Amino acid sequence: MKIILENIKPLSVNKVWQGRRFKTKIYQEYEREMSMLLREQRVPRESLSGRLVMTIIFCLKNAERTDFDNLLKPLLDILVKNDIIADDRFIWKAIIKKKKAKKDKIIIEIKKYD
Repeated sequence: MKIILENIKPLSVNKVWQGRRFKTKIYQEYEREMSMLLREQRVPRESLSGRLVMTIIFCLKNAERTDFDNLLKPLLDILVKNDIIADDRFIWKAIIKKKKAKKDKIIIEIKKYD
């Protein structure tokens, strides 16, 4: 399964939590927007489980200034919430890339791990 989310800037984990337990308004809005983009692409809600391998490419306008690990957790949580994957504990291998781009975009590929 391949997912391409156009024109959305990945949200840093630094903007996700307010205190210890509460999602920020920025994150709530981002989560709604991402869910809508996933529905628009008609991404199958398969809840992939078992061992998975994921490739995630963050295409960013400001790639030099962004830590990709901060972008990862919010994205994985949204994929779980939208039943794309059953749980991020099923990810056995991940290839995470970032690259400079004129428009923000996230490319996700999910496969069964052999």
